[in-house]
Amino acid sequence: MHTTRMLLLITVVTMAGCMQDQAEYYKPGNVIGPYSPAVQVGRLLFVSGQIALDPNTGELLDGDIEQETRQVLHNLRVVLGSAGYDSSHVVNATVYLRNMGDYQRMNAVYGSFFPEGKHPARVAVEVSALPKQANIEIAVVAYK
Repeated sequence: MHTTRMLLLITVVTMAGCMQDQAEYYKPGNVIGPYSPAVQVGRLLFVSGQIALDPNTGELLDGDIEQETRQVLHNLRVVLGSAGYDSSHVVNATVYLRNMGDYQRMNAVYGSFFPEGKHPARVAVEVSALPKQANIEIAVVAYK
C-alpha cells in the first residue's frame, strides 16, 4: 500500500503543474473501453493496464499464465513504442493477477522483459476479476 500511495503522490505532484493540453494521448490499435492506452505528460508516460488481447483478433489469448504474460508484455512493448519509449524506460509496474499462485510462473516471464539491472519498482496484487476474464493485467509508468 505504501508504494501505491507514493506513486499516487508522485503522479499528482508531477501532473499538478501540467495543463491538460500539454498531455499527449497515444492509441495504437483498438481498445475495449473509454480510455487511452498511454498518456504522456512531460517526460513521464502512463500506460494503461494491458491484458493478453491478440492484436489481430481483439480476443483474449487462450493460454496458460506464461503465454498470457508474454502477450501482455508484447502489448506493453507496442504501446511504449508508439510513444518512443521501450522497456528500459519503465520505472514502475503494477501487476494484477487473478491467482497469486501464478506469481512465480508470471515472474519468470516478466523478468526477461526488462534489461538486466533495470527492473522497475513493482506492486503485484491478487484481484477477483479482470476484463474479459484475463488472468493477468499489467500497467506501467515510464520515464525518459
